Amino acid sequence: MRAAAQPSGAIPRGRGKSGPSVDQALGLSSQQTQRRLSIATLVLAVLIFYWIPLTDAGTTLQWDAIDYHLSVQKYFGDEIRNGRAPFWTEYTYSGFPFLADPQVGAFYPLNWPFFLYGVTAEALKWELALHALLACLGVFLLALEWIESPPLATMAAMMFGFSGYFAGHSSHIGMFQSAAWLPWLLWGAHRALVRGRNSALIGAGLAGACLFLAGHFQTALYSFSALFLYAVGVAAIGKCSWWRVIRTLGGIGLLTVLLSAVQILPTYELTSQSIRAAQSYAQKTSGTLEWRAFGTLFVPNMYGSVSGHYSGPVDRSQYYLYGGILLIPLAVLGCLAKRLRWVGLMLAVPAVWYAFGPPGGLYWLIAALPGFAKVRAPIHVWFVVALALALLAAAGAEGLNRRWRVGWLAVALAGVTFCDLTFWNSLENQLAYARSSFEQLYGRREAQDAALVRQALPEGTRFHAANSSTVLGPMNGSFDERLEVTYGYNPLELKRYSEYFSAIAANPKLLGALNASWQARRSRPEAVAGTLPRFFFARNVASVPGPAESLARLASTDPAAVTLVEGAAAVTVAPSGAVAIERAEPGLYVLKFKTPQPGLVRSAIPWFPGWQASCNEKELRLRIVDHALLGFEVPAGSGEVVLQYHSTWFPLGAGISFLALFAAVFGLARTYGAGSASKAEDAPTSGG
Repeated sequence: MRAAAQPSGAIPRGRGKSGPSVDQALGLSSQQTQRRLSIATLVLAVLIFYWIPLTDAGTTLQWDAIDYHLSVQKYFGDEIRNGRAPFWTEYTYSGFPFLADPQVGAFYPLNWPFFLYGVTAEALKWELALHALLACLGVFLLALEWIESPPLATMAAMMFGFSGYFAGHSSHIGMFQSAAWLPWLLWGAHRALVRGRNSALIGAGLAGACLFLAGHFQTALYSFSALFLYAVGVAAIGKCSWWRVIRTLGGIGLLTVLLSAVQILPTYELTSQSIRAAQSYAQKTSGTLEWRAFGTLFVPNMYGSVSGHYSGPVDRSQYYLYGGILLIPLAVLGCLAKRLRWVGLMLAVPAVWYAFGPPGGLYWLIAALPGFAKVRAPIHVWFVVALALALLAAAGAEGLNRRWRVGWLAVALAGVTFCDLTFWNSLENQLAYARSSFEQLYGRREAQDAALVRQALPEGTRFHAANSSTVLGPMNGSFDERLEVTYGYNPLELKRYSEYFSAIAANPKLLGALNASWQARRSRPEAVAGTLPRFFFARNVASVPGPAESLARLASTDPAAVTLVEGAAAVTVAPSGAVAIERAEPGLYVLKFKTPQPGLVRSAIPWFPGWQASCNEKELRLRIVDHALLGFEVPAGSGEVVLQYHSTWFPLGAGISFLALFAAVFGLARTYGAGSASKAEDAPTSGG
């Protein structure tokens, strides 16, 4: 057939008057050009969205971002730059296995540039902006697996990355970071499921590992639940076989676990010894979805979250859901799109139902699954719903675009979404960042109070305050000031230590036995009566069979006179023995002792697996004393004791993760190498 004649003087499509278009010259299709322009648009959109907090020193992040994340990230970064790995720290709870805490994000790759450069309150804003961009790009790529329009995929990306979930949880750095990886996890899984690509499976495993290593277990649990639902939805509409679903989910899950073992194993040990071990939210929880919260999908200031005059449920960060005025109408239209309808509903409906908690019914069933009974606030699953709604909205908008065939409609919808979300979720939103400087909210009080405490506190003793105290500015300001304290702010506080700490109210003598010399009272520090040394020989011992009996006796025990020792083995005492600290570092004590007979040294260090004591290279026996603390038996005579903490599971976890990373990189290289070789074989030869 002959090509249709063109009008005189017309320019052929895709060409200029003098030859091929720029796109053709570069080997780009129109779709490729739109994708690149869309990615550049998303980068610019993120910078504009976060422009004020990134550039205005009169703003700061708030709440947990400062009270927890800033302090621990800064401490870890400082220690690493000084050549130390802080497996144990003395700056919270009288001592704590620092790197076993996943919320630090110590092994999360995207935190390391900040660790090495130096973590500040300003740097945390860049962490959020980086992960907002990560979330947007992930949704953009995932949406293009279902729709053809890059501008509409850009719209979906902003509906998720700039959504009320991320605005509300800007203070929860680990949660924000973990949720940003969900679309990448699903995108890799989609390509593995639909196209059968092994490289995509490995990529999804890497995304899953990053998601977990960012440090928020609940978000990781919900993300992998979403992965399961997504895979079921894809298979249900016939895009892949059920066998491929099993293979893909198993491969991603296994690779994620192996890559994350460096954090999973120490965290499991910490969790088993923490207050979370005994907690169960299977029947009763907090932070459940309320019907009125759906109003924030249409009216951003429904609860007063935007204006700051909040009137909703207790935790205001959980109940702000706004994803743009176009989100719900377009998502409803998206349910008419056969390709994405069931996948979108498969993600959204179970998550919403679960978010209602026990009253909804599904929560009881899900809480019976491993891990789910240990997490609270089911409303935190909303990021899964937000992603599903964004994808459905993109499908709905594409349906309108096809129906009306208006060339500028997709760009207009993306533009309206950007302006709408930037105004409500950044410029005006009181949840996204505080309209005061860090110095105004935290810094002045931290500097003033820390100076008072440091002036009063004798060297080698601890400062005491109530848990979650703001006496040093941020709740974990002790890390910033390098002050050894008895209190802290962490949901993984050691269970035994928590019980000891609570018993102080009924028996104040227990406080002095933590080596605390001053405490926070009223407006100035106040001396603690009866401060005991960090290490001393027990004068008398009382054997108790287990933790229940030792806890019961704490309320009436004077630690200076009697030391409670768990276990049936006999313990000798040396009342005239003497012990002194020769060298002290986090996780390491070198002690000099002298005693006429074998005795028990009682310490003010919390008991935790991994501590080892040795004298003349001979291992000493450790004992749990006074319910929560560490003791060790020494022989008669004099000598030097080395008491040191070694993470029990870190070496094994690090080894597993290293081998898994090596295997993943090797697998990717082999996959891409095979792909390049195949393309070379298929390429036409000269003169062929």
